[in-house]
Amino acid sequence: MRSLPSAALQGETQREEGNCEDEVIATRFAIARFVWLFTAAFLSIVLTGSCLERASSKLVTGGVPPFRHTTLQKSALALSPPDPTALTSSDSPPPLDREKARALNAAVPFSPTGIDRPAPFRIQPQDAAYTRALDCLASAVLYEAGDDRTGQAAVAQVVLNRVRHPAFPHSVCGVVYQGAERRSGCQFTFTCDGALARIPSAGAWHRARETAASFLRGETYPPVGMATHYHTDWVHPYWSTKLDKIAQIGTHLFFRWQGRWGRQSAFRALYVGQESFEPRLQSLSPAHRRGISSAVSETKQMVELSRPVGETLAPREGDHFILVDGGGDGGRLALAGLETCAGQIYCKIVGWDRRSAAFGSPEAPIIRTVAFLYVRDSRTGVEVVLWDCLRFNRPTNGECISDKNRRWITFQGDLSRAS
Repeated sequence: MRSLPSAALQGETQREEGNCEDEVIATRFAIARFVWLFTAAFLSIVLTGSCLERASSKLVTGGVPPFRHTTLQKSALALSPPDPTALTSSDSPPPLDREKARALNAAVPFSPTGIDRPAPFRIQPQDAAYTRALDCLASAVLYEAGDDRTGQAAVAQVVLNRVRHPAFPHSVCGVVYQGAERRSGCQFTFTCDGALARIPSAGAWHRARETAASFLRGETYPPVGMATHYHTDWVHPYWSTKLDKIAQIGTHLFFRWQGRWGRQSAFRALYVGQESFEPRLQSLSPAHRRGISSAVSETKQMVELSRPVGETLAPREGDHFILVDGGGDGGRLALAGLETCAGQIYCKIVGWDRRSAAFGSPEAPIIRTVAFLYVRDSRTGVEVVLWDCLRFNRPTNGECISDKNRRWITFQGDLSRAS
């Protein structure tokens, strides 16, 4: 009798154990099914996204997947030097008119110069390359900025910034005359546009050399910071949008490279210590004449230039000889000429730079050192206004006194003698 309950209990226990096993199997099956469904859904999403990306790449790039920079590639791109020739390509768009160019330039905000400052640059005067470097820098500051100390300082700083930058030659003459052998593409316009045919007065050349010497002794001009490019505000070069605009000196806008290549840490290139001979400077610089003792010939040249000699101008009725102050665009001189000559049949105003009076003045009217000329003759219809563009910042070479138009200085109403 007692065994019956035991058997019943045993059977009941076995049934309960069977039910538990069924529940475990069912649960495992449910879990497995859920995992399979989740995996299938995930793979479906991934594959669908991949297909869409490939389809999109084919639509946008013609089947070439978009390029993605790896960390190494990003680093390499950040360290790659900018190409200076890309900013002087002759394939630039046609020039804009002045007012439109000024409007475009004004619309671009100035970038802060930050804490970076140009470091002093020094070349010892006893170094063999010093005089050639001096005259290359002097030619740049004079022909680019005229006889204006502030403008010359800004140009000198840009030149020396380039000497230290990996993107440019590492000598003064190399920077100034880079690309000068080409009709277009020179880095500084005066080296390839014929401006060097205009010989400056001895006084202007002397002051330019003083500016250059000061910068080769360590002077800096912080207002332009780490600038390596500039242009006048009446033009709008296509490359200006690729650089940071950081300063304006007079009518010139100054720019530096964007990003790391515009920071002081990038200006780490070493000066090579050698300067090339520049044939274009032979008429101004004995140091650039091969086979001649620089020291002796330079002294001789400066002695000769210091003498106020040359063909002089004989005054006649209607001539006005004056002293003028160089700098700016000289527009006021033209207005003064109009006022002075109003109502006169023949009138000529000839001006010499006040700061170079020892080389030409109303008392010693030397023709080759004339700084300003206004001629008006109602009988022949002649009206001519010309400036010495080493002293005045004129927009076109046609307004500059040159060997081709210097004849108007001696004009006295006879067109046959002025032709």
